[in-house]
Amino acid sequence: MASIPFKPLQPTQFQFQLQLYSSTILLNPFKFHTTLPRISSSIHVTHVETTEQEISHTRRDSKTTSNENGSGFSSFTPKYKRVDSGQENGAKRVVLKDRNAKLKPKRRTSESSSSSSTNNNKAVESKKSKIDSTLRIGLDMCSKRGDVLSAIRLYDLALLQGIVMGQYHYAVLLYLCASAATGLIHPAKSGSGSRTLNAPNEPSSHNNSNEFNVIDHDSHLLGSSTVDEFVQFMKSSAKSCNLQSVRHDDSGIKVSEDVRHYALTRGFEIYEKMLYDKVQMNEATLTSVARMAMALGNGDMAFHVVKKMKEDGINPKLRSYGPSLSVFCNNRDVDKAFIVEQHMLENGIYPEEPELEALLKVSIEAGRSEKVYYLLHKLREGIRQVSPSTADLIDKWFNSKVASRVGKRKWDVRSIHKAIKNGGGGWHGQGWLGNGKWTVSRAIVGSDGCCKCCAEKLVTIDLDPEETEKFAKSVASIAAQRERNSSFQKFQRWLDYYGPFEAVIDGANVGLYSQRKFRPSKVNAIVNGIRQMLPSKKWPLIVLHNRRITGDKMDEPFNRSLVEKWKNADVIYATPTGSNDDWYWLYAAIKFRCLLVTNDEMRDHLFQLLGNDFFPKWKERHQVRFSFSETGPVFHMPPPCSIVIQESEEGYWHVPIASELESEEERTWLCIRRANSPMANQDSSTVNISKNVGDPTHKCPPMSSDPPHNQGDARSSTRRKNQVKVTGKTHGSHGRELKAAEELGSCVVDFQI
Repeated sequence: MASIPFKPLQPTQFQFQLQLYSSTILLNPFKFHTTLPRISSSIHVTHVETTEQEISHTRRDSKTTSNENGSGFSSFTPKYKRVDSGQENGAKRVVLKDRNAKLKPKRRTSESSSSSSTNNNKAVESKKSKIDSTLRIGLDMCSKRGDVLSAIRLYDLALLQGIVMGQYHYAVLLYLCASAATGLIHPAKSGSGSRTLNAPNEPSSHNNSNEFNVIDHDSHLLGSSTVDEFVQFMKSSAKSCNLQSVRHDDSGIKVSEDVRHYALTRGFEIYEKMLYDKVQMNEATLTSVARMAMALGNGDMAFHVVKKMKEDGINPKLRSYGPSLSVFCNNRDVDKAFIVEQHMLENGIYPEEPELEALLKVSIEAGRSEKVYYLLHKLREGIRQVSPSTADLIDKWFNSKVASRVGKRKWDVRSIHKAIKNGGGGWHGQGWLGNGKWTVSRAIVGSDGCCKCCAEKLVTIDLDPEETEKFAKSVASIAAQRERNSSFQKFQRWLDYYGPFEAVIDGANVGLYSQRKFRPSKVNAIVNGIRQMLPSKKWPLIVLHNRRITGDKMDEPFNRSLVEKWKNADVIYATPTGSNDDWYWLYAAIKFRCLLVTNDEMRDHLFQLLGNDFFPKWKERHQVRFSFSETGPVFHMPPPCSIVIQESEEGYWHVPIASELESEEERTWLCIRRANSPMANQDSSTVNISKNVGDPTHKCPPMSSDPPHNQGDARSSTRRKNQVKVTGKTHGSHGRELKAAEELGSCVVDFQI
């Protein structure tokens, strides 16, 4: 079993015999071996011309190494060459002479020698720094253009010049080689790598002129003899990366089969060189190695790389598991795929929808009903709203013969009800219920939370009070660490004194709505509008950064009067300089379990610290989005039910499909129930849509993937119901309530100025 050595291409024009492997490559550990015959294909590569003596020396070296290792790869060019320098004491004296070293000058005096040595060292260091910088610039250019061949050429030139490469250089090289090995390169990527669950692109059965091909690579590019010359040529020519011979679209750059094999072979060679030089590995470089293993179709190798990360103290990321999971799923190896998933969970890595979708697909193809049930609940916990492609897979499962055969004929209703109550509602997790074929329809949910297909009332999943309290404490802890001078603790004390509040306003988000300049009048309109909708008609809390309430514009009489009114009512809190007001309005809304008026999607890094478990559920139940019409503010209240996969007591399912629509009433759901259920047996085509959708005696017609025209009218009418418009005329009907509130609070209620 011969080890594959790492050897760069030799500096001459020759036929490079690229060794492609038709068998599994084993990692033992991080040494690559093969036992089955190799398939040889010839790729013509042009390289730098050099002296005949070096060529002959290299060929002799290459032949010897090839015979010893059986690898077929040419060897490294030695940095030192052997020189005979006569006889000494009857024996032949051998001197190792540096190939790149210049002839040494004659010996000088000690002072001049010392001064010359210092100057030479500085010059060498300066030149080395310049070369290193040039190499990095060149690799970055190749990465941005997706030019793997030029990157490999830079690598070869760096070896010939004796340039010491670091972790970053290897990371970029391995990323490009791994991407090309899978058949698709995404330009403008750095060496950070990327996770993927896609199998390598199928190679074309014929040469395509639009694909990136080794033979097409311009020979004059490869004629450069140094890294600096090569990079300068790349800078001076817009076509230096041969982009005219690349199929470049939104999906990336597709490469030919020759380039795929060439990049794969050179990628493993570069990785071996990195090991030999003892360059420290990181997650990005090892993930690229796992992707190259994926290109070979070797899931065991890809998984071994991830396990080796943990052994070496490197924390794997979600993308690190993608290659092995992809191979196992594409090979329909269900058991190994779930072993990978289990390893992820043990290391605190939680699969997202691409991973769960791949697992779901292989489970459906294998007919593993218990795995499908498990994954539906994993999607419910972590994803909540599935993508259209995942929805199609779920549809496929419930329409399969296997799905119709699984399920309990009898079950304990009380235990199911208890499980739903203990879980907070919306699911029980007790397995498939019922038997027989399933019916899958695409439906919408009305403003009352009822499915317009089966008339089932979807639930609002309760938020555990203890969990809410823990969440508030975690937000306060994170905010206190990031805020200075105990400013957040002061805010907490202020809330304890002036609270509670029924709504919190993100003042900056409201005041900057659809414009760049802050307008207090918009904040005032939202404050008055949401106040009318609150049961107590109390003022909401307004959170603003202190710079929003100072300055020339805020000194205008109208703006100043608004701020003074809010201050007198003790309903505005100005966050100090250097603080992030997002923490303040978020914490207040969580603490008082009240509404939060903001259009902020809360997706940036700050909110990522809060995790993907409790926060999305809280946000769904408490965020109020807004807009403005000609008559006043329009509020988009929280949805009437939880937008999450729901499993009923009867074993039926409702699956929300993710969309870009602003209104929840336009969202499409999968309504899934047994075909022999009483609801499904009724002839829905003769039943009209009723306003009282919750009444089980009324049914809505099942929706196809292409909704009928009258259904669009139903959607728009439902959308209008859930959008609350507030105008100046609205509050006039509440005169008696306002008067009573004024008497009770000993104050004057002023909605508009």
